Amino acid sequence: MSHVYASDALKNRIVVITGGGRGIGSGISKVVAAAGGEVVIIYPHDGERVHADKVIAEIESKGGRASAYRCDIGVRAECESVINEIIRDKGRIDALVNNAGICDFTPFEKITPEIWDRHLAVNLSGPFYLSQAAVADMKPRGKGAIVNISTVSAYRGGDRQVHYIASKGGLSSLTTALAHEIVETGIRVNAILCGGVATDINIQQRADRERATGKSWQERPGVRSMGLPEDLGNAVVYLISDASEWVTGSLVSVDGGALIS
Repeated sequence: MSHVYASDALKNRIVVITGGGRGIGSGISKVVAAAGGEVVIIYPHDGERVHADKVIAEIESKGGRASAYRCDIGVRAECESVINEIIRDKGRIDALVNNAGICDFTPFEKITPEIWDRHLAVNLSGPFYLSQAAVADMKPRGKGAIVNISTVSAYRGGDRQVHYIASKGGLSSLTTALAHEIVETGIRVNAILCGGVATDINIQQRADRERATGKSWQERPGVRSMGLPEDLGNAVVYLISDASEWVTGSLVSVDGGALIS
């Protein structure tokens, strides 16, 4: 996929991307960097550092700027600490992309309190705490952008995803409520309702479904059935750039038509 934004669309902007080293996050990181943004990847634990480093190396090989910080976003203290560390090192945060999330496909009856609590912590509480800390930095400047990666499944359902969809539905509501509350600060808050993107987990889910039903996946005519991480990156660049300065509180579907199918 070719880049559709000018190389200076995000010039001199510090963009924090949770989960920016893998899957959808890697695509967002690369497109943001190609648009001139300085990428700050948040990764969850030491085992994930190698993925963040790979994305950083690719960005730097093309003349971009990127770095990485460790944080378990399911823990409030770590959220506050990493934002403060980034501000100390970079001077400010211009945009926050709450992309990181987990989805442990589990039948409703088998969702334990531990599974439920962890999904809420990572997919909803983490973005809340990171946004609180980022807004405190953005507010004095009267400008900033937050983009939350939610899911189209929150509005149409999905198999073995009650805990995931509930947490992402909450993230969509957090988006509109926060956008409303802080609209006068100049900080914009939007969400992307993501459809099926060709990441490892979604490719595996499709294969599992085909085995269970004995039926091959049917492509919809006229549009790709699965998105690319860069599709989300392109939408993120729009929502954190000046091109969307009149857009806040929106839930933008980037889903290949899944919401209307």
